Amino acid sequence: MRDIFLVLILLAFVISSFRVPYFMALGYLWVDFLQPQRMGYYLFNQLPVAMILGAGAFLAYILFDRERRLRLDTLQVLVLLLVGWATLATFGWGEVDGSAKWDWVSKALLFSVFLPFVLTNRVRIEAALAVMIFSMSAITISGGLKTLMGGGGYGTLSLLVSNNTGLYEGSILSTVGCATIPLVWWLYKNNSFVPPSKITFLLASGLSLSFILITFGSEARTGLLALGVLLVILWWQSKRKILYATAISIAFLLALPFVPKSFTDRMDTIGSFQADQSASTRIAVWNWTLDYLKDNPLGGGFDLYKINSVEVTLVETSGSEDSTNTTYRTVTDKARAFHSSYFEVLGETGYIGFFIWSSIMVVFYLSGMRLHKKNKDIVEEQGSDRVSDAEWCSSFGRAIMIYVPVLMTGSLFVGIAFQPALFNIVALTVAVKNYQFSKLEPYQRGAKATRSRNASLRGRRVSA
Repeated sequence: MRDIFLVLILLAFVISSFRVPYFMALGYLWVDFLQPQRMGYYLFNQLPVAMILGAGAFLAYILFDRERRLRLDTLQVLVLLLVGWATLATFGWGEVDGSAKWDWVSKALLFSVFLPFVLTNRVRIEAALAVMIFSMSAITISGGLKTLMGGGGYGTLSLLVSNNTGLYEGSILSTVGCATIPLVWWLYKNNSFVPPSKITFLLASGLSLSFILITFGSEARTGLLALGVLLVILWWQSKRKILYATAISIAFLLALPFVPKSFTDRMDTIGSFQADQSASTRIAVWNWTLDYLKDNPLGGGFDLYKINSVEVTLVETSGSEDSTNTTYRTVTDKARAFHSSYFEVLGETGYIGFFIWSSIMVVFYLSGMRLHKKNKDIVEEQGSDRVSDAEWCSSFGRAIMIYVPVLMTGSLFVGIAFQPALFNIVALTVAVKNYQFSKLEPYQRGAKATRSRNASLRGRRVSA
């Protein structure tokens, strides 16, 4: 039954693309986020669905799309440089066979470069974001409901499929989910399909709640840190800081009795890493990576972690408050993942790759800031016929200014450096920048010239 349902959704995207070509790209995003090939039992396991939809999206754009607009952004150039450098690092001097990771990373990043060419107007951009959010929410709603029924737990929360990669990994899902909440509310307020109403408000609230519940259900410490950063940024941006802080505090106190002991026990290990093998091993792997870079500054290619071997000394304390017994135990671990986007990029692509990747993240954030500030003046000019477009761009930029720091905080402790969920939002930002350039840039230049002339005239009058 599940196969039939998934096939019907796939056919809906494919058939619709014959009339509306960009639907093929939306279908690729659906596959990229939901990964139905992990859920199906026959068809999706037999066919390279992602490759078919990706190629179909490109052909539909070339042959049938009448709104072709080619404008290469700085972010797209940087992503292409990252793909090129990662390819050299993996196949030129890579330590292990990283072709499996290179395969999905290169496809994801190249599609993120292509996607802005397809998303040429507001409806297309909003539709792409809606597909991303609803695809991800299919996973979080499933996990959130199980969390409410007491089915959570670190490494034990059952999602749509029994898999621990990509968005189906608890720490990744909780981090990306928390970062996406501002974009959920941007879509609620600014979409062209359904105007804001009580129903859409409840829908946006439910989606946001499911993203938060995943953090508690998966007992992911990374997700808790990301959620904390999100709440701090929202508090800082709020006009009623005392009221906001009070509401959050009350909500936390009300939720505390329902939080399982396993969650609080796991959160307690944040400050006691020496007794936690997982945290201690991560730090050891990070030190191993820095030592590796001393002799290999260009990195070791994808899946470099497979050659690491680290020793961790654990401190275990037992006994009562009056009499404690401390023991030390040494554990050897091999082929442990980086569990940090920063060390993932450093180890696999070296200092040059890290510089390119960091530049993408910085330009990503600055693009959001520029979208927000540059269009703010037009929003304040009530008589402008461009106020709707400007507000749309400005509020999107503000959402990105929250998305990036939340995701980058989570990236400290989880490897999402090359995840499609990140680079597809980068692609959306490029698309919004292109839309702003085509619709608002001429107006902004004219308005700036007018303000300059008015200022010059006022200066002459004063001097006279």
